[in-house]
Amino acid sequence: MRKRYFLLFLFLNICVSFVYADIDYKLELLSFKPLHKEYFASRTRADSSLSYLFYIEGFPDRVLQDKLINNDVNNNQILVWEFDEVVKENGKMINLKIGETLSLFRNTIEFDSILSPISFDISAQGVISEFLKGGFDDMFGYDGIYFYGGSLRIGDKISMRIGKHHYCSHYGDQVFKRVQRVYENNPSYDDFWITYKYVRMDDFAIGLSYEALANLRIYGELLYPPSNMKVLRPYMFNPNWAKKDGITINPNYPDSYKARIVNIGFEICYPIFEQLGNTTIGCDLHLYEEGKIIYDHVEGGSFYFDQDAPWEKEYDIRVAQDINEIVSFEINYHNGRSPYNNFFFQHTEILSLSIRVNPKANAILFDTKNY
Repeated sequence: MRKRYFLLFLFLNICVSFVYADIDYKLELLSFKPLHKEYFASRTRADSSLSYLFYIEGFPDRVLQDKLINNDVNNNQILVWEFDEVVKENGKMINLKIGETLSLFRNTIEFDSILSPISFDISAQGVISEFLKGGFDDMFGYDGIYFYGGSLRIGDKISMRIGKHHYCSHYGDQVFKRVQRVYENNPSYDDFWITYKYVRMDDFAIGLSYEALANLRIYGELLYPPSNMKVLRPYMFNPNWAKKDGITINPNYPDSYKARIVNIGFEICYPIFEQLGNTTIGCDLHLYEEGKIIYDHVEGGSFYFDQDAPWEKEYDIRVAQDINEIVSFEINYHNGRSPYNNFFFQHTEILSLSIRVNPKANAILFDTKNY
C-alpha cells in the first residue's frame, strides 16, 4: 500500500513540475506527419499516388518459381512460365498506391536544451501498390507493405525507427490469363497451380535518419529476417536456418548468408519556386544480399549460392515539385529490380511520372502550453 502511495505522489509531483518548470509536454492521438519520415526516393515508400511507368527495359514477360514443393529430389531447379505474346521493351504500366504513415500516441517533451524537443511514438505504416496494364480491370498484381514499431526523434535533427517490416506480392488476373493461354493444355500446367506462390518476407527493421543541414537529409536502414521469422519466400532465397516441415530448405547455404537488405539515401529540399512550394531531389540505393543467389532463366535451370557474388544493387533518382501543401508532381528514374516484387528476377529500367497526395492532419489530446 505504501508503495502505491509513493508512486501516486511521484506521479503528481511530476505533473506539478511540468506546470511550474520550463518544460512543456504534448500528447497527440495521431498525426500524418511521422517522426521518422518516409524515404523520399524509395520505391517502397508509403504514400497515396498515381504513376505512369514507361519501361525502358524489363517489362514482365514470364513467371519464375522454384520446384521445392513438388520435386524434393531436384529441389534446386526452377520453373519458368513464359507469356504467350511478345512484350515490347518500352511497355507502359500504371502504378496506383494507397498508403500512409501514422504517428500514434506521440509524446513530445520540450525544454531548454540543444536536444529539445524529444518525441517518441508508435509508428504504423502501410501501403497497397497495384500494377495495372491499360485499364483498371487488368491487374498484373499488387504488393502489400507494412511496418509497425516505434520511432524516436531528437532535436529535430536525428530520428530512428525500429520494428517489424513486411512485404508480399500477389499475382493478378493478367498473369494468370497469360500463363493459362500458353499452358492450359500442357500437363505441366498443374505444376503452376501447385507451386506458384507470392514473394513474401518478414523483416526486423532498424533505420536512422540525420538532417545534416536545413535542406539536407541522409538516412540508412537495415532489414533482416531473424531466425525466428520463418516467412521468407521464394525458397531459393531462404538462408539455411529456414525450415519447412522440419527440413532445412537450403542446407548448403553458409551461416554468413542472412537475406539482408540495406537501404541508404539522401534528400535535398528547397523552395526554388516559392509561390508553389518545395522542390525535392532524392537518391535511394537498395542493396540485396539475395544477389548471392545465382539462378538461370531457363526451363529446368538450377540455382545455387555464390559466396563471392556481389549484393544486388538497385537505385532510384526522384524529383518532386510541391504544388501546394497537399499535392505534388514527381518524376522518377528506377534502375534495378522490378517495382512489382513478384518479378524480382527481372532487371528493370523505368521512367515514371506521378501525382502524389500528402494528407496533413493531427489530433492533440493534451498540451501544457494551453494551460
